[in-house]
Amino acid sequence: MDGLALVFLLAVVVEKIVEIFKTIVYAIPFFPDKFRPLTLQLLSLACGLLLAFQANINAMDLLKVNILNPMIGVAITGLVIGKGANFTHDFFQSVEKNPKMSGQ
Repeated sequence: MDGLALVFLLAVVVEKIVEIFKTIVYAIPFFPDKFRPLTLQLLSLACGLLLAFQANINAMDLLKVNILNPMIGVAITGLVIGKGANFTHDFFQSVEKNPKMSGQ
């Protein structure tokens, strides 16, 4: 599977996981309303990081962006995955349009 396609797939998986947990988080009666969105965002980012590290996928490497420590690239990829499919799509669109970012 193409690496960028894997990033998109993982972003969709994270969105679906968070969607499932959204029902659970909002069903907890004693949980304060102001913490519910933050809880879902943290869950999303944690899932994205976990999946990126488990898949050992580095989008910076795929885009030919030189980073000294490859784990930083995996962490950045995890954060991009954790923000969801729309953000991931927008991120790669902006990198494609800006040749300086993609190292070309």
